[in-house]
Amino acid sequence: MKLKLLVLYILLGSSLWVSAQSVSCIYSVSGKVLDMDTNEPVPNAVVQVDGVEKYTTTDFNGNFKIDGLCSETNTLIFSSIGYADSREEHDHGADFRFYLKQEVTGLEEVTIEAERAKQKGTKTIAQVTVGKTEIANNSTQSLAAVLSKQQGVTFISTGNNVQLPVIHGLYGNRILVLNNSLKHGFQNWGTDHAPEIDITSANSITVIKGAAGVRYGPEALGGAIVVEPNPLLLNNPLNGKLGTGYETNGRGYNANFKIEQGTENWSYYANGKYIRVGDRQAPNYNLTNTGKEESAFGLGALYHLDKWDFKVHYSFVDQNLAVLRASFVSSPEAIRRAFNAETPEPANSLSYSINPPNQATQHHLGKAEINWWYSETGKLTLIGGVQLNKRDEFDVRRNSELPIIDLDLLTYDYQLEWKHPKWKGLDGLIGVQYFSQNNDNNPGTQTTPFIPNYNTDRFSAFAVESLDFGKNTLEAGIRFDFETNDVRGRETNQDIFRDNYSFTNFTASLGYVRQLSENSIFRSNLGSAWRTPNVAELFSFGQEGFRLIYGMLRYTETDGPIPIDTSEVTLLEESDVEPERGVKFINELEINKNGNSHNLTVYSHYIENFIFDRPIGVSGTIRGPTTAFIYNQVDALFLGMDYSWRRAWTKQISGTFGINYLWSRNIGDNEPLINQPPISTSYELQWDQGKWWVFDSSKWSIRPSYTFEQFQAPRTVTIGSLIDGTSLLTPDAEIFDFTDPPEGYFLLDLSWNLSWNNLSAGIRVQNLLNTSYRDYLNELRYFADEPGRNLIFSLNYQFKSKKAMK
Repeated sequence: MKLKLLVLYILLGSSLWVSAQSVSCIYSVSGKVLDMDTNEPVPNAVVQVDGVEKYTTTDFNGNFKIDGLCSETNTLIFSSIGYADSREEHDHGADFRFYLKQEVTGLEEVTIEAERAKQKGTKTIAQVTVGKTEIANNSTQSLAAVLSKQQGVTFISTGNNVQLPVIHGLYGNRILVLNNSLKHGFQNWGTDHAPEIDITSANSITVIKGAAGVRYGPEALGGAIVVEPNPLLLNNPLNGKLGTGYETNGRGYNANFKIEQGTENWSYYANGKYIRVGDRQAPNYNLTNTGKEESAFGLGALYHLDKWDFKVHYSFVDQNLAVLRASFVSSPEAIRRAFNAETPEPANSLSYSINPPNQATQHHLGKAEINWWYSETGKLTLIGGVQLNKRDEFDVRRNSELPIIDLDLLTYDYQLEWKHPKWKGLDGLIGVQYFSQNNDNNPGTQTTPFIPNYNTDRFSAFAVESLDFGKNTLEAGIRFDFETNDVRGRETNQDIFRDNYSFTNFTASLGYVRQLSENSIFRSNLGSAWRTPNVAELFSFGQEGFRLIYGMLRYTETDGPIPIDTSEVTLLEESDVEPERGVKFINELEINKNGNSHNLTVYSHYIENFIFDRPIGVSGTIRGPTTAFIYNQVDALFLGMDYSWRRAWTKQISGTFGINYLWSRNIGDNEPLINQPPISTSYELQWDQGKWWVFDSSKWSIRPSYTFEQFQAPRTVTIGSLIDGTSLLTPDAEIFDFTDPPEGYFLLDLSWNLSWNNLSAGIRVQNLLNTSYRDYLNELRYFADEPGRNLIFSLNYQFKSKKAMK
């Protein structure tokens, strides 16, 4: 049945392609982009045709032309650094003049869009931006889930509530999450800690797929995710939105609001949301203890002078996330059943109660920013930020009301950046940064702390420069980082241990962009990056979720059913542990012609001293037998490609096909890595009806997708053979997993969005066919299926006054 659906899906896409060859794409648009105040041309502005992913850049005189359009009338989106983005209708043929301005004079004249020009230091790196509309349509989803529809991006998860973005096979603190210009300060270790970010407060989210360590720092070894906040527009009439929604799977409900306003010299915004979801249901049973409760609030303000901007932001996120109860076991027979049962135990009726195991987190972020335009093209930016992340994790045990992990993480981040005027053709950014974190365990857990207390201090300096010549752009950057760490923890006998270590590193990048023609562009980037082993990879000790896990400095090899000894701590300087160092070569080709948009990204990524966690056996504990994992370090290679093809079949119908492939390997031992994304493919067909019946707009989309079985998975060593002692392992033994990788699966999603006057509504159906499946990148795939069909309803009311305040 699954094979038939896959064949049907491929045939559907092929037939649509053949039937659309008669579409005539003979129209063109052209014009000049000017500064509204000075009437001077705006060079290098990006001009994009909305809906078909066709774009170009203006020349030195502000002129542009785009050929091969399928419609006489098109919506053009203009963006350029230092200007507000704008959207305007344009008929083909005659040249027009388009004006950009930093301060918008009214929403009737210009509509502000989410897309932003690429930031300095990332122009040559493949990236994709998710705008406000798509964020709003997925307001109850996690950050990772929203981004997972983009090519080259997926997510790894622990159950249904904890989801981390994966870019080209890398996740965790190899992917830097930049929240409101600050590195998001959270417990970024393991696969069961996700960034606490309210996506409804974001104006846009950009995924940078290349090594972005020069621009953003060590944790961007695998890429970066840049969450842009409300832009705090001036001369912006009072406007806002009230929203609510309901979803059938888990009987979840939510509410959210946003309000904003800007005058000639100041602006502000405020937003908030509340979500509550009960236990989810798989197609054949309930998933006990999988609900969540989340609330968030944010606000910001801007004061503008002639050459100065002063901004402040604050946000707060409060989450209580349940973890599948069936992942806890208490006897050898129970763990056998848990890994082999068709129906997890328990599978109780739906409840909104959140019981252990669960995670309760609170995240505060405060930020102040000053911008000074000391000349027409020169700017200084000073940013100061502080974050407090409080995390409690609860487990099923005798004193279950006490957290098993109780952590406070305090983060300070200070940045000074200089965007210098052009000098001999060079356009660039120079910056310095001081970053500090203080992590403390709170007493009262009655357990040995899973990770020790630590202080991290990092001093950084970077410079990135770009040079435009003709249709070419060269971009180069270099960064220096000096990091110190002070660690304090307890051994198994409760003696205190201390470790102090520091790292110094240089990273560099070199990129090239070539406008091959009016319809095609090529980008290439070679970047190096590094990453300090995080505190969990070094010092983790004991129970974390459904498993025991030990850091590289918390075990030594020995004989026995679990072939490691965890009684002593090794100091870093006495070990052979080294920082990760990577080099990524990424190339991107974009072709926009005759109503077709093709995007091909090909990459290779070599990481020396790659750190990952792997199973080592089954260990007996007070709470019962538990799977045991260790952190290990190898040399790894990642090779892959992402491809997307978007076609405007008619003026109202468009489709996007995508496929991702990744090959990864432990090249030192010539064996596969665990928890790597399998091949996936999708096709999204969109139909914009325009005005329909009494509605101002009606938009449909249908998205079939197929995720293949992971054929690069490690060998399987069953739980039964480990308990019986028929399988004997050592830390140097070939990597294994406890179960075979799940079978490939076909999913079908459907959505319909409507608007009428100030009201908008949407209906989305996830897993329309109610498919039973397990996701290879879900750590709880051992115990239960993924959720079944889910109908999500949303209703929003938007309002705005007609005039901006003076």
